[in-house]
Amino acid sequence: MALTKTGETSLLAIVSVTSNTVTVGSGVDVSTYYGGQITARMGRATSSAFSTAPTCRIEGSYKTSPTADEWAVLCQFTPSLGASIGSQAVSGTEAAGQTVVTLAAGTNFAGGDYVFFHNSTIGNSEWSRVVSVSSADLTLEEGLVSAQTGATCRDQAEQFVAQLDLTGLNRLRVIIDGRATGQANIWEVVAGFVSGL
Repeated sequence: MALTKTGETSLLAIVSVTSNTVTVGSGVDVSTYYGGQITARMGRATSSAFSTAPTCRIEGSYKTSPTADEWAVLCQFTPSLGASIGSQAVSGTEAAGQTVVTLAAGTNFAGGDYVFFHNSTIGNSEWSRVVSVSSADLTLEEGLVSAQTGATCRDQAEQFVAQLDLTGLNRLRVIIDGRATGQANIWEVVAGFVSGL
């Protein structure tokens, strides 16, 4: 028999975390799951380095309605401070499905970069991996999910993955601690879960 797996479950929908603030996500019920994989993605909202890097904490509780002292840190992620961040406007409109995206310039971008397309409609922002750069054209591994009009592409985005044992837990939540970042930053945290046979 095979394990039952869920598709993508949002633990923290894509959100812009304002400079020097803390964002506390809502608790998610995981009482019917035995394990899961958490994926956190961070995108830069400016071309400046962080004063202090933000921290993404995944917290769990054995309680179904936990109070403040009933959450425990299961894992945490801290991106690099960053320097010489590539930050360029997307030229014109790049349609969904497009794998070659033209920027105003290709400065500070390189093949292998994990980039963030910061859209003025935050829900249309997205992450992608660069295969190669030719002048101001970025070739991406996969086509864009959303049309990018007036978006800014920035490199030094980061992705973090953790495998969690959930057998003793009832709730999960995400905290983005950006108390001293000096810069806004964008996060999305999703999970896939495994329940019984």
